[in-house]
Amino acid sequence: MFLYNSLKSKELDQLTIKNGISGFLLMMRASKKLWTIAEKNLNGKVYSICGSGNNAGDAYGVASLALMDRKEVKCISLSDVSGDAFLAKQFYLNLGGKILKKLPKNSSVKKGDIIIDGIFGSGLARRPQGKFANAINWINNSKKMGAKILSVDLPSGINASNGIAFNEVVKADFTMMCLSKKQGCYTGDAPNFTGKLFFDDLGCKNYKIKPSSYLIKKKSLDFPKHNPTSYKGSKGKLLVLGGWDNMEGAGCLAGLAGLKTGAGKVYSCGPSFKSRPLELIGIEKNIDKFRNVIDKVDAIVAGPGLGNNANTFLQLSWESNKPLVLDADGLIWLANERPKKRKVEFIGTPHFGEAKILLKQFQKDRFKLIHDLFDLYGGKWVLKGAGTITGPNPIFVNPYSDQILGTAGSGDVLAGIIGGFLSQKTNNASNLGVWVHSKCAKEVAKKKGKTLVASDLIDVIGNVIKK
Repeated sequence: MFLYNSLKSKELDQLTIKNGISGFLLMMRASKKLWTIAEKNLNGKVYSICGSGNNAGDAYGVASLALMDRKEVKCISLSDVSGDAFLAKQFYLNLGGKILKKLPKNSSVKKGDIIIDGIFGSGLARRPQGKFANAINWINNSKKMGAKILSVDLPSGINASNGIAFNEVVKADFTMMCLSKKQGCYTGDAPNFTGKLFFDDLGCKNYKIKPSSYLIKKKSLDFPKHNPTSYKGSKGKLLVLGGWDNMEGAGCLAGLAGLKTGAGKVYSCGPSFKSRPLELIGIEKNIDKFRNVIDKVDAIVAGPGLGNNANTFLQLSWESNKPLVLDADGLIWLANERPKKRKVEFIGTPHFGEAKILLKQFQKDRFKLIHDLFDLYGGKWVLKGAGTITGPNPIFVNPYSDQILGTAGSGDVLAGIIGGFLSQKTNNASNLGVWVHSKCAKEVAKKKGKTLVASDLIDVIGNVIKK
């Protein structure tokens, strides 16, 4: 599924109009789709809050449709408009609609009212100020009074390109993306504000504008395929380097996760015999024995619970000709050592804190961050967090992230899943791993509620892959 940043969204709008569909017609189509959502959730008045751009035109359009449906409408103009938005405004006025210049008191808003957020669109690039910031705060205060909030394209105050929230942001109940899916709605701060996401292409197909990123979808994933005569030695062999220095659980979680993906054998260099699950093949912390095992396996996971005393093992893993997943302490080693870029596949799995260490600076823009990591270290990257992204060539966004994954050991399981798929020689193991990981969380949530422990994820990997 295609996603677009602010610039690409604008290009798509312009090309659509150039190909014969007027901007005003697009506006009215968008208004109709917005009104369909609004009407279903309306049991009172309609408040349309209109800014200065095309999103204001959509909000005027919704006000017009509500008026024609004999609903009580309060339309508030925050700024003059031009072009198609002006036409939409005039259409509303010609229907007998009234325009207010000031926001009413929040106390006038009741439960059952719905507010159309048409303040800002995808072009917002700086903090809302003045009357626009006041309008955002008014909307959020109205939500506290029981009103429902429907944002046009994205909540006002969110950057459409990267999902970064400015200081003032509308907290929507629903967000309707029109014509193009905005990549910022799926990652960064945005999931805290979008509410339920909707999309409509307004009857227009992609006019060959290259997307800036893509949504991870099951149908595009390459699941492992084994024939009826496959055996443990042919189904992928994985080596996990982790679980040192009293952090044995991390290595065990990664190893078991690799097995659960379907890998035939998993070697574990770290956990002691007493703590290591019987299914994992133990290896002593001996560099010569470690080197011998590398020759036998198809992929390596290095870093979960490893500590800072395994530099020689990490260097050997990096210099090997085997696909490699670096996680946790493996990423800290990478940041400190800055080795020569690998020619063989490499996947890094940092969270924001580890990314900061890798880049020696904080970068909030997740899309720029993943490009910066690639430029410095090469490889592929999985940037964990709400709206996990992978890439960078191309960038994929995972729409299934869940806050319940924010628990100790969850990242170790993800590293093991990705490593397990790598060992089975699947294409794009990072996307497959991220998708399976988040779907496991959904599966656990159905059975156990809103919290989990990392081992819960391992228990359902097989069910998720089967589905």
